[in-house]
Amino acid sequence: MVPASPAAQLNAMIARFDPAIQKVVRQARTRLRKRLPAAVELVYDNYNALAIGYGSSEKRGDWIISLAVYAGGVNLYFI
Repeated sequence: MVPASPAAQLNAMIARFDPAIQKVVRQARTRLRKRLPAAVELVYDNYNALAIGYGSSEKRGDWIISLAVYAGGVNLYFI
């Protein structure tokens, strides 16, 4: 079996949330990608949130902004 692409894996993670949360996170990702087209997007599926970070490399220390997706909402963090 062929492993799912990173985009398909992320879409599956986002699909676990309520439709209203899915809409917010998809809109936020679209806007962040537009503002930070060269940024590396990193995804961490933590025990209490889905974290999506943006930075200049794959190191978490290089993140400048991130989304934290919870069952009750989406937070935007400036690092």
